[in-house]
Amino acid sequence: MSQRVKTLRDLIIVLTTTVLFAVILCLVVFAARGYQHSAEIQDESGNTRAVLSYIVNSVRDSGSDDISVKDISGAQCLVIGGDGYEQRFYLNDGSLLEEYTEPDAGNNPDVALEIGKTGSLEFELGDDGILTIRTDSGSSAVNTGRHK
Repeated sequence: MSQRVKTLRDLIIVLTTTVLFAVILCLVVFAARGYQHSAEIQDESGNTRAVLSYIVNSVRDSGSDDISVKDISGAQCLVIGGDGYEQRFYLNDGSLLEEYTEPDAGNNPDVALEIGKTGSLEFELGDDGILTIRTDSGSSAVNTGRHK
């Protein structure tokens, strides 16, 4: 009988250890998935802030009062004029692009720099000189210093 109790006790210990191991493994997997999801959300949020901040800072740093919103090559573009060139921001296939080009040239996404990803991009330049930039994840505004 003692041998039978010992075998039953060993079986209970093995089953308990196996159940505890399975529970710990499930908790680790659950925590890893939660962390991965949280990191993805943070990356998306960071990308949105980066896209908006880059455009706002480019407008502020330009020192130009030649800022406009134009439709060029079928895309709405924010155009910052300079000495014989234009700095343009526009959306192409889900990517915000920045391009430096001559004023009369069309958009050329092949030579443009990708700033970030966004599903939508819209510029609105008010009569008061306030430029509002909207993406699918938020919006930002900057005073261009120009008044009509």
